Amino acid sequence: MIKDKNGRNFIPIAEDYIRKGLLDEAIDLLKEGVERYPGYLSARVSLGKAYLEKGLINEAMQEFETVVRVSPDNLLAHRKLALIYQDAGRTDAAIKACDAVLVFSPKDKEIADLLRTLKKERIEKSHQYVKPDEQKLSGEMSDEVSTIDFTSGWEVAAEESKSGEVSGVFLTESMGDLYVAQGEIEKGIDIYQRIFQKEPDNESVRGKLINLKGQAGPFDSAQDRPERSQRQIKQLGDFLGRVRINRS
Repeated sequence: MIKDKNGRNFIPIAEDYIRKGLLDEAIDLLKEGVERYPGYLSARVSLGKAYLEKGLINEAMQEFETVVRVSPDNLLAHRKLALIYQDAGRTDAAIKACDAVLVFSPKDKEIADLLRTLKKERIEKSHQYVKPDEQKLSGEMSDEVSTIDFTSGWEVAAEESKSGEVSGVFLTESMGDLYVAQGEIEKGIDIYQRIFQKEPDNESVRGKLINLKGQAGPFDSAQDRPERSQRQIKQLGDFLGRVRINRS
């Protein structure tokens, strides 16, 4: 039972239960936590892991699918889904999950190997002879099977990469962190600003914006700095200035 009604410190306890094989205890604790904090994605990830250990595959899949709907950049959930879909024979869905992981972690050898295996399996399946009546039945069944369509977001990301724009699909702080870590400062700033406009009390994002502004000085004077980057840094300064005025 969660003793602190205002706290979220139950996940380490649940994870310890999982490590010790106390799966029923972990599941009960995490289900209570998810019910109390339905948007707490880390709790859902832990619950999905506990379900997997318990052999409750469908329940685990539902939790991980919920996570990636809300947070398309959650690599752990995508990895788990890739394996679940593979075991269920849902090759196309497993391929999509692998693609999602590799968008954010292109050097993930394990997932890259799995993706190659899955694509090989799909080719082999496509070469198998299917009777016309069986083919029709297969098509009818496939229409009934729901597969979470998170890959449309990656297609959007590819187009945004060309145009330099970032849509609301990826408005998560971790996505902004990823762009900044990869040197895509402008895109990171854009995401942080848009999050902060929606969540003006988000001190984490505010701190990152201020930190980026503090690092922007040398960039402004650099001759080889692209004009667009200079404009973005100036916009960040103006944005933070307006925030200070509104808060005063």
